[in-house]
Amino acid sequence: MKSYVFATLLSLVPTLCLSAEAPAANTEPKNGMYKVAIVLSERATVIDFAGPWEVFQDVMLEDSHGNHVMPFELYTVAPEKKPLHTSGGNGMAITPDYTFADAPMPDIVVVGAQAGGAGLSEWLQKVHAENKLVMSVCTGAFKLAKAGLFDGKQATTHHWYFGNFSQQYPDVKLVKQVRYVEADPITFSAGGLTSGIDLALHIVAQRFGVEQAQKTADYMEYQSSGWKSNQLTAEFSTPVAREEWSGKLTPDSPVTVHIVTLGASTSLTADIPAQHASGIPATFKADNDKVTFEFRIDGHDATFAGQVNADDNRIAGTFTQDGKSSPLTMTKQSRSTN
Repeated sequence: MKSYVFATLLSLVPTLCLSAEAPAANTEPKNGMYKVAIVLSERATVIDFAGPWEVFQDVMLEDSHGNHVMPFELYTVAPEKKPLHTSGGNGMAITPDYTFADAPMPDIVVVGAQAGGAGLSEWLQKVHAENKLVMSVCTGAFKLAKAGLFDGKQATTHHWYFGNFSQQYPDVKLVKQVRYVEADPITFSAGGLTSGIDLALHIVAQRFGVEQAQKTADYMEYQSSGWKSNQLTAEFSTPVAREEWSGKLTPDSPVTVHIVTLGASTSLTADIPAQHASGIPATFKADNDKVTFEFRIDGHDATFAGQVNADDNRIAGTFTQDGKSSPLTMTKQSRSTN
């Protein structure tokens, strides 16, 4: 469908808490180098991985002779070694260094917003089981949650996707209004986009001290203090879009669907007064121009399946409930944004 709200629906795939039984992070890497694996797959958001990459590559220590030492070794890992494309139109083409099958065991893993791929969950579980640090950035939190790394713990993600995350992972306590969350000593999540830079600097500070992290931030000319305070300088505003669709099963039996999209998180409710149903939960599925609504009515769940017209303002289809079907046409009544 062409409207913003339905386009959003079609696109949905997006206080610290330390566990008493959480494993300790490996703070002393072999050979004095921390291996940092940057996970990539199609549509990887560039700043989600490039931000932490820049932080880790810019850390410069001094040895006993005053020589600069780079303590982080970075590489990319993906489901396959064939070139993939990042976000942004056709995106940049990147050929990963390793696959999940042959990648060296990392000390730190960075998972930003991306499509994901075969073997990702299993690889994250394997690495995490070795007490290696895993951090998400933006909607990369969905990938860690899918792998079970946040089960019973706290996490954050991009503020546009708070609703989606809470709905898909109700066992994870979503934390808002912070730059990052430490679920346990080896499991972290950052908010959207630039939050990944703050989390990477926080990890540098944990390992090498605040002074060294500040030197890194200064070298990058990065002036945010979020990595130290973990606070937002201002609350992010989130756009809200509303659509209303209505039709009649009979002249005396209207059906109205209310669609509210907060950022990228969409919720649906419906009113069917003839059934004494008001504000009932509804869900939506789409396949090109074919759509299906499901209405959760106590003991009498119903569905409406139909096809959208070319003007994207009418859905003609069938309403089915208790084994009986009736024709129904839903028309867009209004749309607003703020």
